[in-house]
Amino acid sequence: MFSQLSLRISERMNGRKLASIVAQRTARKLSEKTVRNWLGGHTTPNPAHLTLLERGGSEWLEKHLKSRDWTQEDRDAFARELATCPGFVSVQALSLHAPLWRYPAFLRLAQNLDLLEQQLAERRAASDIAGWVQDVLDTPWLEDEHLHDPDSDTNAEAIRSRMRGATSWKELEFPLQLLIFNTQLELLATLDLEFCARYLTDFAPTPVFASLQPRLDPKLDLASFDRFPLTRNTYHHPTRRLLDVVACMCIAKQERKWPAAVPPVEDMTRWLDMAGQDKMASNLSKWRMGRTFTAERFETFWEAGLHFLKEEERPPAPMAMLYAASVFTELFVQGSREQRNLTFTVPDPGIYLTWWERQYRVLTSGPDALRFGSTPWMQGLG
Repeated sequence: MFSQLSLRISERMNGRKLASIVAQRTARKLSEKTVRNWLGGHTTPNPAHLTLLERGGSEWLEKHLKSRDWTQEDRDAFARELATCPGFVSVQALSLHAPLWRYPAFLRLAQNLDLLEQQLAERRAASDIAGWVQDVLDTPWLEDEHLHDPDSDTNAEAIRSRMRGATSWKELEFPLQLLIFNTQLELLATLDLEFCARYLTDFAPTPVFASLQPRLDPKLDLASFDRFPLTRNTYHHPTRRLLDVVACMCIAKQERKWPAAVPPVEDMTRWLDMAGQDKMASNLSKWRMGRTFTAERFETFWEAGLHFLKEEERPPAPMAMLYAASVFTELFVQGSREQRNLTFTVPDPGIYLTWWERQYRVLTSGPDALRFGSTPWMQGLG
């Protein structure tokens, strides 16, 4: 359910599968094969394995946070909060936090998703279809928007009626996919707003993540083609759009104003060359075409783009933006052009903006309302 999508996003950002991530975080005291067997249900971990997992995870986390220059107080607070996460969605949400950049509404929503998934998993294990449906209908934070189908414009009540009449799990697959899709957009919109208020403090409230959604080349005149063109520039993947936005952010930080247009790829390549990242520079076009772009590579690109600043003056890479691009990739892009199995969906931009506007109303009211700056975001990035 929700955690499966979060797992794929995490694997994309790390550049390796979960079994490899777990093995690495136990200093290879557990092999990838062992972890794969657990995940596949072929074997189960014994108490000694669980101890290794817990100890290895704690040691890895301590080392990782130290490398980020977190104070002992901040590391202890993070560990305590991690212990309260009920599942993988909230663990992933917490992983985007830093001492100065916290996203509490995003984390609360992720925790709600974990708890709902656990509840529904119990119903599924008991083959209780009616109980599963009732749990969804009784969840107080699920509203009409969560069960609305944006493609067919089917309203929530029609979906609820379909759920009440379900007699098989197959009949619940579509309502479940709607839940997963809509809650992911709600998560993104929530993070978008908190990221803008806390990381991009100078800027007016802006749906920054909207500029990372996949699209076709806006210069294409599709009406003039008998067959759909398959040129290299046809598909603007979320990774490409991320690199373009971040490049503009770096230029704006150096020149104290937005560039007139997205810089050419040659400029981005030169930044990497100047930073001694020749291999990254040679692979830049592949990442722009959809090749997996990891958090480590993203940080290197960000550092190269800010080469004009002293290291201690460079803010951390805006990892929330890579997360958003990874989510959009998982939702809308499957396969690859290179392997000739690309499925590339261009979403209606209004769907995400509707969620952003909804969350804006929620998060800018009440005693903990978000506060924003007034500097306009760059035009043409939306």
